[in-house]
Amino acid sequence: MSSNNLFGGPRTILVVMLVVIVVALIAVAATFLVRGIMGPPEGPPPASVVTTTSEPAG
Repeated sequence: MSSNNLFGGPRTILVVMLVVIVVALIAVAATFLVRGIMGPPEGPPPASVVTTTSEPAG
């Protein structure tokens, strides 16, 4: 294997990129499908969960 053909050439890189994009699109579609069937997740969103270590005033 020569160093010029390390990743199999431009065609192989293009195929790998397309596969990654297709898998990502399938994951997004599956997420929306599951949320449509089951509804949104229960409980508060993760951003609203605040843990503080501050001491009470006084």
